[in-house]
Amino acid sequence: MKIVFSQIPMVDTFYLHLQFRDKKGGWSINLPFLCNRCGVCCVLEDFLMAGEITAKPKEHPQVHAKVKALFDEIGKIWQADEAKYDNYIAHTPCPFLVNNDCSIYEFRPLGCRLFPNTTFGMLTQDCSSLTRFKKQRTALKKGKSNKESYHFVGKTVGSTKNDESVKSAKFTEKQYQTCIGKLCQAGITDDELSLFHYFNAKK
Repeated sequence: MKIVFSQIPMVDTFYLHLQFRDKKGGWSINLPFLCNRCGVCCVLEDFLMAGEITAKPKEHPQVHAKVKALFDEIGKIWQADEAKYDNYIAHTPCPFLVNNDCSIYEFRPLGCRLFPNTTFGMLTQDCSSLTRFKKQRTALKKGKSNKESYHFVGKTVGSTKNDESVKSAKFTEKQYQTCIGKLCQAGITDDELSLFHYFNAKK
């Protein structure tokens, strides 16, 4: 998946805003998460925990019909055998995952939209993007007093406006280059590095 970074404001993602203290009053940096759409998080159990889809029934009757059929199916499994139900939802792909792509991306549930900044999302072990993000976060924080906060930036369904503008980062060129060095040592892809540059661009 090649990202077109001129279109980044239209991409749903979350990022970590790290604030550091120093003798000159402190500085900050943004570390964005870049999903590579591997489909690892798109299992039925996560979909069921993620909340309701935002599609309106009249505008997307087929999607709602599929959701109803899904609940009818898993309801019968649960009534017949709860252990089988638990195993089924844990190992069955989300019914809306098509060729590792979300077929209801524009109106997917909030929990899916905010992944991995959710209760279940940060616990995911086999997502290569999330594993790299955690290593990058650790590398940037190591040995420094810091305060972290997570933020979401993206487009609300049916709106042309972003939910939240990216928080301004404050750093010197030396601090920025040091961060890049740490990220490269921790492991970062070219697309992730480009997104990092975008999220830390001077306003």
